[in-house]
Amino acid sequence: MDVTTKALVLRATDYKESDKLILLYSLEYGKITVHAKGIRKGNAKLKFAADQFCFGQYELSKIDDRFTLKTCEQMESFFSLREDVFAYYAACTVAESVMEFTEEGQSEPQVFVEALRALTCLTDGTEPTLVALRFLLGFLRLEGYPLQLSNCIVCGAESEKLFLDRQCGGLVCDSCRSADCTRVTLRTLAACKMVQDMPYDKLKNIDFTQELLKDALRFCSKYISFNHYPLKSLSELLAL
Repeated sequence: MDVTTKALVLRATDYKESDKLILLYSLEYGKITVHAKGIRKGNAKLKFAADQFCFGQYELSKIDDRFTLKTCEQMESFFSLREDVFAYYAACTVAESVMEFTEEGQSEPQVFVEALRALTCLTDGTEPTLVALRFLLGFLRLEGYPLQLSNCIVCGAESEKLFLDRQCGGLVCDSCRSADCTRVTLRTLAACKMVQDMPYDKLKNIDFTQELLKDALRFCSKYISFNHYPLKSLSELLAL
């Protein structure tokens, strides 16, 4: 059976002598692995279809749960993301989040749209750390792990003094915190609150310092680490 789907390349790995296995994030099928035969040959016409961040209309042959690439019509290469190290690691943070925290074969149209909007925003020259922050806050909510930015997750009380608690996996007040916790500043929380629901095309109106953006991203990184495990791409972005 042949299927056609809009999809984004998350990762591609060499396979056998001249093939690749492409991990696509598809609008209709979610995360799927596609066998691209002969794509590493010098005369292969579909080499672009395995490029990281390539977005296109993919025609696939589907047998049971196995997909094989037939052809692809590229809609956006996102090539510029590979020319700037900050934009690249921000884009990798988007791709890695989808790779690690979505289920194989499960369609999530809202996550698909969120990822494309983030990559498009990065190509428009918006500050990469800001785009990464906006994406992570939206993605965590869509995946069912929203950051509660005002209330203690234990007692529910609103507090201006909140701590990120490893044992609880979220923000807690002074009364509920354990010994293994980190204070989160009010300005970090305020930055996250401002960004989390903002449309991507409005992000250019925000003028946060790099210090504040990285504090907010470190906060998100710790939260993700407490509930899952660290994102390598996010660590690289924070190290720049």
